[in-house]
Amino acid sequence: MMDRGFRQRTRRVAGRLFAVLLFLAVAGTVVTGWCRSETTVSASLSPAQFPVDAGAALTVTVNGSRSADVHLPSVPGLSFQGRGKSTRIEMINGSFSSSLSMTYLVQAERPGKYTIPPISVSADGSALTTRPIALEVTQGGGSGQGPAAPPAATRLRAGEADKVAFLRISEIKGASWVGEVLPIRIKAYFRQGIRASLNALPVINDDGFVMPQLDQKPIQTEETVNGIPYSVLTWDSSISAVKEGRHSLTVELEATLLFPRQRRNSFPGFGDQDPFQDDFFQNFFGGFDSKTVKVASKPITIEARQLPTANQPPDFSGAIGRFSLSVKSKPAQVEAGDPITLTMTVSGNGNFDRVETPKFPEDPRWKTYPPSAEFKQGDSPSQGSKKFEQAIVVKDDGVTEIPPVSFVYFNPETEKYVTLTSAAIPLAVHHSKQEAAAASAVPGPPAAAVKAEPESHGIAGLAPIHLQMGSLQKKITPLFARGWFDLLLALCAVLLLAVFFWKARLRYLRNNPELCRKKAMHELLAKNMALIDEAAVSNDSRHYLATCRKAIQEVLGRHWRIEPSAITLADLQTRLQPSSGLITVFAAAEQGAYADFTLSPAQIHEYAEHIHKELSELP
Repeated sequence: MMDRGFRQRTRRVAGRLFAVLLFLAVAGTVVTGWCRSETTVSASLSPAQFPVDAGAALTVTVNGSRSADVHLPSVPGLSFQGRGKSTRIEMINGSFSSSLSMTYLVQAERPGKYTIPPISVSADGSALTTRPIALEVTQGGGSGQGPAAPPAATRLRAGEADKVAFLRISEIKGASWVGEVLPIRIKAYFRQGIRASLNALPVINDDGFVMPQLDQKPIQTEETVNGIPYSVLTWDSSISAVKEGRHSLTVELEATLLFPRQRRNSFPGFGDQDPFQDDFFQNFFGGFDSKTVKVASKPITIEARQLPTANQPPDFSGAIGRFSLSVKSKPAQVEAGDPITLTMTVSGNGNFDRVETPKFPEDPRWKTYPPSAEFKQGDSPSQGSKKFEQAIVVKDDGVTEIPPVSFVYFNPETEKYVTLTSAAIPLAVHHSKQEAAAASAVPGPPAAAVKAEPESHGIAGLAPIHLQMGSLQKKITPLFARGWFDLLLALCAVLLLAVFFWKARLRYLRNNPELCRKKAMHELLAKNMALIDEAAVSNDSRHYLATCRKAIQEVLGRHWRIEPSAITLADLQTRLQPSSGLITVFAAAEQGAYADFTLSPAQIHEYAEHIHKELSELP
C-alpha cells in the first residue's frame, strides 16, 4: 500500500513539474519572440471619401506590442469615437509576433477636405507616429442646410440579438428605373471569438436585379453593437434592375463558423487551478467545432420602372445617371487626308456599361473609324470616367472646324432625357502635298553650231596622222535603239508595276478597317466555336449554355460595336429577327444561370449549328 501511494504521489509531482516546465518553455519562447520583434505603427482610413451624414473607420495598428497608448490629434471639424480594439498573436516557425488594432469612427461637421496629422503612439517605451491621412467629406443626401447630425450608436435590430452572425445592407430608395445603378453596402457581422470562413461571396436572391462581382478581399473592421464586439466585413458595390415590377430584395451569405471546443483537464493534481484552462492555451492546444450557416439580410422592397418612351432621343444608348462631356482633338493643323485623334471623355455617376461613344455627325466631308474605350473607376463602383478615342479624317480642305458631338443620357432625379453637346473645335486644313502640279518640261536652247577647228600641223603633243584606214562599219546602231534592249526595259517596267500594285494591295488590306473587322470577326467566331465544342464534351449543360451566351455576346458586341457584357436578351429581341435561333440559345442560357437546365445531345448540336450559321452570316 505504501509503495502504491508513493508511486501515485510521484506521478502527480512529475505531472505538475512537466506542466510547469512546458509552460515556462512556451512563455520563454513567446517573450523571446516579442523582444526580438520590431515595433511599428500604421494607420488607415476606409473609405477616404464619405458624405457628411456618414462616417469612416480609422484603424491604428501597432505591430510587435500587445499594449499601446494612442494620442489622437485634434482636427477642427472632425470627431473621433472609439469602436474597440483587438489583439492578434501569430507563431510562424517558432517565432511569435503580436499586433494590436484600435478602431475609431471618424465623422465630420461639414463638407470639405481634411488632413489627419500624424498620430502619436506610445508602445514599450518608444514614441512612434503614423503618416498623415488626407480625406474628403462630400455633401450628404439631406437638404444641405447645415451640417448633418451624427448618426446614433449602432444597435442590434429585431432578430439579431440571439444570433452570432447577421447580415445588413444599406438603405436603398424604394423606386428605381430599369438599368439604373443603385449603390449598396453589404456588412456581415460575426461575434468576436468565433472564427468565420466564407464559403462564397454575398449574392442577391432576386432575379430582377443583378450585382457586379464583389471584391474577394472585403474591408475588415470592428464594431461594438449593444456592448458586444463584432468583426465586420464590408463590401461596397452596386445593383441595377433588369426587369420592371415590384421586387423583394435580400442578400445571402454562406459561411462556416468555428466555435472553440472546451478542453478537459488532462493534468492531474492541478484541479481548478490548472493553468492550461486559460483562454490562450484553450485556443492554442484545443480544437474547434465547425458549423455551416446561411446568413440573410432583411428584405427590401424596390419598385423598378421602365424608362419613359415619350421624347426619347434616337441616339439614347441606355445611360442612366448624371454625366458630363469633354472633347479634345489633336493635331490642330492637318492636311486633307491626315488622321485626327478625337478624345471624348464621359464622367459622372451612373451605369457606365451602357455609356457608348458620343455621336459624331454624319458628314460627307469626314471619314470616321471605330473608337476605342477605356473606363476608369472612381471612389465608388458607379463613379468614374469613360474615355473614347476615335480616328477621324477630313477629306475636304475647305473644312474649318471639327463639328460638335453629342451624348444622351437619362437623369433619374429630373426624370428627363439630357443631351450634352460639345463645342466645335477650330481646325486648320492645308492643301495636300500630293496635289500636284506636274510641271511641264521646258525645252532647252538649241545646240550651238560646232565650228570646225582648223587643222593644225606640226604642233607638238598631237598624235601622228594614220596613213592606213581602219575597219569600216556600214551603220552604227546605239544600244538604246536595239530591239532586245527595248524588250528588257518593257519587262522591267512590267515587274516594277506588278510589285507596286502588290504592295499597294497589301497596304490597302492592312489599312482597310472593314476587312480587318471581318478578319477579326472570323477569328473571334472560330475561337468561340472551339470553346463551345469543348464545353459540349463536358456534359455540363450550365457551363455549355454560359459558353454559348459569352460567344454570342462577344461576336455581336464586335459586330454592333458595343461592350459585349452589356448585351442582354432585350437587345437581341430588338436587333434580330424574332425567328432567330440566337434568341432561343440566349434565353436558355439566362434560364440555366438561375435554375437547373439539362440539354439533350440533339439540343446541344442544334444550338451549336444556330450559333455558327447565324454568326457567320453577319454582314
